[in-house]
Amino acid sequence: MIKESHTNQHLSYQVVIKFTEGFRLPDQELDEEHNGISTQWRLLELFPGVQVKKLFHSVGSEQIKNLTAQATKKDPTYHAPDFFSFYSLNCPVSIDPSELLTILGRQEIIEHAYIENIPACPPALSNEKEVTALLPNYLLPAPFGVNALYAWNFKGGNGEAKIKFVDIEQGWLFNHEYVSVKTLSCTGINHDDFQDHGIGVLGIIMMQHDDARGITPNANGFVISQWRPDGFFNTSDAIMAAINELSCGDILLLEMQCFESASSSKLWPIEIQEAVFHAIRLATALGIIVIETAGNGDLESRTGNDLDNLLIKGENILNRNSSDFRDSGAIFVSACSNDLPHQRADFANYGSRVDCFAYGQNVHTTGNFPRSSGMAINTFTNQFGGTSAAAAIVTGATVAIQCISERNKEARLSPGQMRFIVSSELYNTISANGKKDKIGRMPDLKKIIDYYFNINATNKKQRQLID
Repeated sequence: MIKESHTNQHLSYQVVIKFTEGFRLPDQELDEEHNGISTQWRLLELFPGVQVKKLFHSVGSEQIKNLTAQATKKDPTYHAPDFFSFYSLNCPVSIDPSELLTILGRQEIIEHAYIENIPACPPALSNEKEVTALLPNYLLPAPFGVNALYAWNFKGGNGEAKIKFVDIEQGWLFNHEYVSVKTLSCTGINHDDFQDHGIGVLGIIMMQHDDARGITPNANGFVISQWRPDGFFNTSDAIMAAINELSCGDILLLEMQCFESASSSKLWPIEIQEAVFHAIRLATALGIIVIETAGNGDLESRTGNDLDNLLIKGENILNRNSSDFRDSGAIFVSACSNDLPHQRADFANYGSRVDCFAYGQNVHTTGNFPRSSGMAINTFTNQFGGTSAAAAIVTGATVAIQCISERNKEARLSPGQMRFIVSSELYNTISANGKKDKIGRMPDLKKIIDYYFNINATNKKQRQLID
């Protein structure tokens, strides 16, 4: 792993562009001599210091072609974009990205241009209230939790199967005593500032401790960083790298959010960024299940945003009832309160696009979030939260469901099947006001196992809960 000191944080903004179909910058002209400026496209000479790079570079061109061909064959509704027409313009602090974006917007050969601004903190929120219970609430039977305790009585319910999942975010504690973190050759840079967030996410899913376990403690989990091996922050490339490591039925967790613009205080799901949407859509077309945080709302007002009202280029792309709606196939996750019946957490985004909710307050897990673990390798916290915690809980439930399906039914569920199962009122816990809350449902593993899988009762023995 590369240390944080090797990240290119002095380049504070990345402008992502997509050329119109058929226009690309020749590879040989992305060189140091011209600062990456093509001889066919001299516009950037007005902005010295800008570095031009292919947006998707961790996976080779031929492999990307193979992946899109597989996706098109597997999913007839999938229409692949030209991934090779996406580029990143990495800007030094001396350049005004808004001015660059304005000029780019006038170019006929540019189809999309947006600022992937200073990386937003992952969508976790701390809570001042101390909770003394050791048994994580999300393990409990519905309506309190997802009932992982029940799932553990079935083959695969503890995550023991061939299913892989990848967590994409910015950093993790690799040497924590109670979580085994696996890396890949494409993992990238482990950012020091976010290590307690990352280990908090993984702890919810796969921690192993005598007094507290994750939802699927035996899960086969890996990590990939948004900070790529070249030192640049690039979410789209991280997702493509994960796709290249996963198979149909595997699971991808996106622990991230983004601002609508550099001047906005509102946080939104990461797929509002054009390249990210297409990377996610490629994943789901290939049969990879994607879980995505809905985001933590407005940082100024501390209130959630209604995704139905978001306009990108004048279109309601996240409103299921709009003709502008576009579906990446990902499972969107919002956050709820600890109280019963579960209320939407004030800070959490909501909307018709949201599929699931889970706890976003006082979540017990590994790490010392919101503080740093420092040199300690055995830390725990009960102050983890936000849609980060909620998405991790839903991911744990999803891993359990997929592992149970593989081990008991010898089949892996598709992204569409999984999204239906974890969001349907038939099998899951509803919020206080039902559909009016617009935060979906919380998975109930007992109902899913009993009524969807209908596994024979002789295969299980209900675990006795300890007070």
